[in-house]
Amino acid sequence: MTKAYRNHPLFRARQRAHAILLNNRGYVIARLSELFETQHETVSSWLGKWETEGLIGLYDCPRSGRSAPFTDKEQVIFLGYIDENPHQAKTATARLQEETGKKASLDTFKRVFKKSLRLETLPTK
Repeated sequence: MTKAYRNHPLFRARQRAHAILLNNRGYVIARLSELFETQHETVSSWLGKWETEGLIGLYDCPRSGRSAPFTDKEQVIFLGYIDENPHQAKTATARLQEETGKKASLDTFKRVFKKSLRLETLPTK
């Protein structure tokens, strides 16, 4: 648990591991909720999930959210348009919107482009 508290990449998992360690040292739920600035029920839920699920209980459950406006294939097509004319981003967005019939803001296209840059910079094994 100490490794999770010190090294886990997700802040929430580190925070929950810290709460579990403090609880094992004798801190009561009321004090933990003050320290972590959360509701009493929240800390109680962390401890309950730890007891029933173990380390997996530290993670957030998947949540539903808004679906992406463009499919992965459409995003690849957009990135291809950008590769053809790197200085014509607005032209690429207009071209994809015309082909798909879907409308999106320029910010949406910027996010698609930034996400592709992040994926390119990930280390490979």
